[in-house]
Amino acid sequence: MHAILKKKYGQNFLIDKNILVKISNLIPENFLNIVEIGPGDGRLSSHIINFKPNSLKLIEVDTELIPILDAKYKKQNNIKIINEDILKYELNERIDLIISNLPYNISSQILVKICLMNNLPNNLILMFQKEFAQRLIDKKLNSLNSLVKCFYNINLKFNVSKNCFKPSPKIDSSVLFFSLKEKILLSKNEINKFIEFKRGLFSYKRKSLKNLLRGINISNNEFDFSKRVEQISLEELIKIFRSIS
Repeated sequence: MHAILKKKYGQNFLIDKNILVKISNLIPENFLNIVEIGPGDGRLSSHIINFKPNSLKLIEVDTELIPILDAKYKKQNNIKIINEDILKYELNERIDLIISNLPYNISSQILVKICLMNNLPNNLILMFQKEFAQRLIDKKLNSLNSLVKCFYNINLKFNVSKNCFKPSPKIDSSVLFFSLKEKILLSKNEINKFIEFKRGLFSYKRKSLKNLLRGINISNNEFDFSKRVEQISLEELIKIFRSIS
C-alpha cells in the first residue's frame, strides 16, 4: 500500500531514515503512554515502538491512511489507531509524551489545544517549519510563545532539510523538545482570558504598554509602561494580566 498525499491536510512525509531515528531517540525512556499526531503511513511510528510504549495512540485524520496503519499495527495490543481530526478529538487520558511532525496550517491550534489539556503531557517532541519554530524559541515574547512558555521549557534539538520530505516543502523544519515546567505559570481558569488578553496586546505590539492599556487602572510604580509588550518578561506580562483581571 502506498499513501497518496493530500494538500488539504498539509501532508509532507518524512522519508529520511536517519532523521526518523534521530527524532525517536529523543524519547526520554521506555514504557511511556505516547500519542503520535498525524502518523501518516507509520514511518516514525515504527521507530517509536522500539521504546516499548505502554500505549501508543496514532491519531490520523486521513481515512485512506488507516488501512496502511492497520496492516502494520493491528496485531499489536498496545497500539490504538484512531481516524479523527486532532482538533476535534478529546485528549483526556494521562499522556506522557506527544510526538508529531505537525502540519504548518494547524500548528498553533494544536499547541493551544495541548496547553488546554487537563493533564499536561510531561514532554512534547514536535517538528515545525523552521520559521514557526523560531517564533517559539525566540527570547522575545510574541503571541505564540507567550502562551506555550507558561507551561513548557522549549529547546531546539536540530534542524531538518526540506529534502528529507516527500513532497519537499518550501522551507526547512526544526525539531523542538518541550519539557513541562516544575511550576506552571497559569491556572486552568486563567488560560482562555490570558489568550484573549495577550492576543490584544500583540496585535499592536509596536505601541507602548501605556497606549495599549490606556484607561485601565494599574499601579504605575510596579511596571514600566514605556516598554512595548515584546520587551517585557513573561512573568511581567502575567503580573499585568492579573492586575487587570
